[in-house]
Amino acid sequence: MKRYKFLLLAVVAALVTGCYGDDTNLDYKTLDLPAIDNPENDPALFIPNRAYKVKLHDRLQITPNVVYKDMNDLSYKWIIDGQLYSTTKDLDWLCEIETSRVSGVYEIHRNSAGNSQIYSFSIELDEPYLAGFSLLVEEQGQLRYDFISYTSGQPYNYTYNKNAAHDLFPFTGNNPRLKEYWSCEASNIIGEEMFLDDDPANCFSFDGHTLAPTLKLSQEFINDELPAGLRVKDFMHGGFVSYLLADDGRVFQRRSTRIYYTGRFMDLPMQYKGKQIKGVKLIGPRYAEQYGLIYDESEGSGRLLLVNFDYSTAEKYTPTRQGIISEFPDNSNLSNITDYELIDGWYVRNSNSMASGTDKGSSIVMLFRKKSDGQYYTREVRVTYATATSAVTAVTEVYEEVYRQLPEFGPDSKICVIRTDGQGASFMPPEGYIYYTSASDARKVLGKPRTSKNAPAEFHTFDSEVVSIDHETYTRRSCYLIFALADGTAMVYTTLGEHLSPTTNLATFEEQRVVATFQVDGKIRWAGCKYGNIANY
Repeated sequence: MKRYKFLLLAVVAALVTGCYGDDTNLDYKTLDLPAIDNPENDPALFIPNRAYKVKLHDRLQITPNVVYKDMNDLSYKWIIDGQLYSTTKDLDWLCEIETSRVSGVYEIHRNSAGNSQIYSFSIELDEPYLAGFSLLVEEQGQLRYDFISYTSGQPYNYTYNKNAAHDLFPFTGNNPRLKEYWSCEASNIIGEEMFLDDDPANCFSFDGHTLAPTLKLSQEFINDELPAGLRVKDFMHGGFVSYLLADDGRVFQRRSTRIYYTGRFMDLPMQYKGKQIKGVKLIGPRYAEQYGLIYDESEGSGRLLLVNFDYSTAEKYTPTRQGIISEFPDNSNLSNITDYELIDGWYVRNSNSMASGTDKGSSIVMLFRKKSDGQYYTREVRVTYATATSAVTAVTEVYEEVYRQLPEFGPDSKICVIRTDGQGASFMPPEGYIYYTSASDARKVLGKPRTSKNAPAEFHTFDSEVVSIDHETYTRRSCYLIFALADGTAMVYTTLGEHLSPTTNLATFEEQRVVATFQVDGKIRWAGCKYGNIANY
């Protein structure tokens, strides 16, 4: 009896061993299981466990090369972000995800056997539009948002992305533009962009990651209604409070407890000390600054009002100091300005503020037109401000003569103020520069050190009228500028690069410093830098 039991066990063991040997046959041509044949690891033929990158609104197409003895016996499932998307062998998926990454599963099912092969993969949102240069291009009477993205290197490698926002949008007037802004809660925040147009019905915001439209300006006001007669002139955002300037001088405020769009603009214009503000210009803050500026003419003369933009994360849920307005001291000469009208203004970061003998903090550079002679002047002041008390504690003039004439500047001149200043330290960016187009020739760009008393020198005369000049993040290793021309040329140029000799040259144009040139299909209306991360601004 025991002998028969041993023989039975031996037969069972042999059978089990034989079955096991068949199932571990790794040759898909003889194995009774489907397989994906992709020896070259071609992403289009599907690679398991791969992270596929795709841009928002683009399509991800995968055609797996499935091999099996009876293809009619197979069925398929594509499951993306937990939802069944398709039951076809191939994937054709439109990217409309709202997160940066989703998981996916590709299932190949043997109908006769009732079992499946499961392959995992993921999809990551490709976000080439975080930082680079933005262009508004006229096409068929509307605007198109094109984007010049880059990958780091020496020099950067730039790529032109036509119609990055995918849809055309309406505009009016001659001054369409984008305004980038940040919530300021942390240094890794990616900025939003607001499209500003003379007609407020055309104004809306773009998502800083994807350039997808978010909210219309009307949706950001109380009751989703724009104030009567509003024509948008400027916008400023500072952490938890925003300001919108109308062309008639009205200023509307939005306060919120946290970051973007958690509050609404009031439909009543702002007042200060019982009198309605008559705004002319808003000068928005940099990341390191905790105040913004409103140039006001409600008293019949010009004055700068300072707005507290306290970014304290310890108080981010109760920002009691947000929006408090302060005046500058009487001896600062920033009030009762009668013979000058403010045209524009910029913050300039002092990157060398820790060096011995230099003033700490950032400067405010302002462009004025003198009423008595019609000429243009710059004025630069350094401000020391205490957010805890909302008080200006010191104002220092940078120029001895206070107002310094800017020769050959005209009402239609385009200007770029490099907004980082290393004040000559070897480990910092060079001193700041100003570039602008000549009043007598819109093709000619003049340049000068920002604080120099010397007259500007010709930087370069282009073949076509200059539409825009701007610069991206300025560091001790690189500074890239964009020159947008009326003939559709978009030129990326570097004034500073370790691969060049001399390393730095801000004064004269050199062909070797032209990093990329693109011929844009359409009329360039505006171009500017998109900084992306708030710490880059």
